[in-house]
Formats: sequence, structure tokens, C-alpha cells
Amino acid sequence: MRLLGSAVDPARTIASEHDEWDVRLAALAAIGGYDALAVVTSKPARLTHSHNISDPRTLYGAVADAFEEVTRRGSAAQLRGPTVLADGRLCSEIMVAPFTAVEGVEGVLAALRVGRGFSATDAVTASSVGTVLALEVTRAAAALQDTRTLRQSLALYELARIGLGHQELGERLLVMVEVVARSLGHDVAQLWLLRGGGSLRLRAAHPRESLVLEIARPRDHAGLARALDGEVFQGADPSLRSWIRRTTRELIIAPLRGGEGVSGLLALGRFSERYVDDDLKMATQCADFFAEIVAADALARRSHASAVREDTQLDNADDGLTGS
Repeated sequence: MRLLGSAVDPARTIASEHDEWDVRLAALAAIGGYDALAVVTSKPARLTHSHNISDPRTLYGAVADAFEEVTRRGSAAQLRGPTVLADGRLCSEIMVAPFTAVEGVEGVLAALRVGRGFSATDAVTASSVGTVLALEVTRAAAALQDTRTLRQSLALYELARIGLGHQELGERLLVMVEVVARSLGHDVAQLWLLRGGGSLRLRAAHPRESLVLEIARPRDHAGLARALDGEVFQGADPSLRSWIRRTTRELIIAPLRGGEGVSGLLALGRFSERYVDDDLKMATQCADFFAEIVAADALARRSHASAVREDTQLDNADDGLTGS
């Protein structure tokens, strides 16, 4: 028997998804002859992972400028830019190659070398490496979606359990808003209910801090007005800053729709992470559920008031008969 190489590196312990991607990218970097490797995707999920890069944010900034161009052209491109590797070396040669082999995957790999550039042959190799990475991205996106679906199902169950409880409506709404914020990854969650004069009153909020504005006039805020018309609004309108935390970068406003029209709004915000279509759908479901709870409470109050009036009328009638 003839040995074909030196002893391999000791086995690594995989304790997280980060570890998985580091090992995966290290193996592919060895195959491609790269000193470092990173992957950046926008579809079917936003993912960023790297191997042997000291500060990935620096690389992602450089790759972002080339992302759209190489994706549009469908071919690799070579960039020059100083990047410090995790092993201390300084790299200036970067190849950015798009993922083109798997339908539905949009992203690029960024390969780095120290002291040597890339050729057309490297671009061909990068295409094959990109195919493997695209398949891994598909798998990772499916796992993320499974986790998201489970988290959403548990959140809806908690909303149902709390919403159908016997506590006073205000108490239930406070807890439900906390569930929406903490279970679904929102930094800000606010529930606004429509008042008789057409203004909105803040009934529950996360975080529970004193806010500058607790009464809002929809005509002063385009996002609120559009949501009251029944539209699910998404954006980052600067005019919204008077009633929501200024650090909010992503915003969803979903109307509380019921049989009698819109009864209020559910506003959700994030400081950095972007919203996707799935977040919009979930916000709509949560808003519809809030609408049902609010409507059921209003109906119960009306029924109770009607019953009290009937009892009063019967008591008065009995008093009249007794007096006669």
C-alpha cells in the first residue's frame, strides 16, 4: 500500500450552522485553490457565509457592487480590493461568480487568493463550485422555511389561546402584541384601534415604553391612511417617525378587517432585518385575528348592555305591577 498524502486535519466538532458552512466552504476552497471563500444570496433566502475572512462585512460591501452586474451577465468577474484574511494575510484578488445552475437561486460566490489572480479556467471551476453551493442554499432555505412555519404555527396557537381567554380585553391585547413581537422577530409591534371621530388610539405596544404619540390622525400619515383603506402597507416612510421608534427601518401596517370594515391597525417594525413576502402574509393573518377578538369583545359588550336594559325594563314593569 502506498500512501497518497500526509495526515489529514483532525475532525471538527459541528455545533452550529456557522460551523457547517465554514467546513463546507473550506472544502470547496481547497478544491478551487482559493485562500478564502464566501457566499452571498438574495433568493430563495438571504444568506451570507464565509471562510477564512477576518471581517466579512468588508468583503460583502465590495461584492454588493458586483452582485447585480455578474448576475445580469451570468459570468464571473475579477475585482481588486484589500481584504484581510482570518489567518492574517492580506488579499487583493477577488473573483465573483454568479449562481446560474439551479433555478430559483440568486447569489454569488466570492473567491479570494493571496498573491495570484484568476483565469478563465478558474471561472469554469467556480461555476461547478457554485452549483454545489446553490444546492446547499436551496437546502438551507428549505430548512429556514420549515423553522419559520413552525414558529408561525406556534405563534398563531398562542394568539388563539390568549385571545379567547377571559381576561379584560386590554390585558389580552397587551399579551398578544408581545407574542407577535417576540415570536415572529419584530423589534416594534403596535396595535391601534379606530375611535369614533376617525382618529387612532394606541391600545398595546412592544416595547412598553412611553411614546410621544398615543393618538394619531390618519390623514397626517400616508401609511396609516392607506392601511385604513384596507391595504397592507410596507415601507420606511420618514413621516411615520412621530409615532414609531426612529430606529425602525422596515415597517408593515396591516388593517384589522372585519364584517363592518376596518377597526384598527397592526404596525410591525424591524431595526435592520428586511421583511419578505412571508412576513406580509403573516402580518395580515395576525391583524385579521386581532380584528376578530376586538369584534367579539364589542359584540359581547353590546349583548351584555342589551341584557342589562331588558332586566331593568322587567324590574320596572314588576315594580309597576306591585305598586298597582
